[in-house]
Parts: sequence; C-alpha cells; structure tokens
Amino acid sequence: MRAGRFELIYRDDVWGELERRGATVAMVPFSDRAGHGGTVGTITLSRVDGGELVEVERWSGRDELAYALEAAVWDRFGQFNGHPRIRGTVTWLLADRVVLIGGERGDVPFEEVVR
Repeated sequence: MRAGRFELIYRDDVWGELERRGATVAMVPFSDRAGHGGTVGTITLSRVDGGELVEVERWSGRDELAYALEAAVWDRFGQFNGHPRIRGTVTWLLADRVVLIGGERGDVPFEEVVR
C-alpha cells in the first residue's frame, strides 16, 4: 500500500511537513477517560527563535498532518478504555526527531518518549 496524495504515513513524512511549514515543535493537547473516547484540542506548530518559542500556526481542523500528529495519542491510549482521566500533550521535537507524551493520568504525572 502506498500513501495517497497529501497522506502522511511515515514519521519521516511528518518531520518533512513540519520543516516545510517552518515549525520545529508541534504540540497536540488531549484528554479523556474510559467510555468517552478521547478528545484532541487545538494543535500548535511553533519554532524556536532566539531561545523563545514562537507560534507558526494553530488549527483545530482535520487534515493529514493533524491526523499524523495526533496518532501518538491513539497508539498509546486507544479509545481510553480502562484508563482514569488523562490530560496531556503530545510534543513533536524536530531537532531531536523525538515524540514525547506527558501529562497526568488520574493525579499521577507521566512523561514518555514515543519512537
């Protein structure tokens, strides 16, 4: 199977799209709990400029990049079945090509590296 036009299948494609948009960081807020299926908030693309994070683009619409960026949520938590309330952020860091998930699961903080 091959990716269709505008379809981002591989993580390398996501990194390339972030570069194309001038972003070095993408943040995807999410939350929910068992029985509710999960929600993703407004996605923010930013870049580091002079040691500060500068917003490049924000959107809550659905396009292939949004689906690819939020995939880490669904890969990690599925439909949130069996989980207490979870709130967090998936952070894509272009410089290190690493994806982090961090937040609170119930009242317990967590942070994980996703490869």
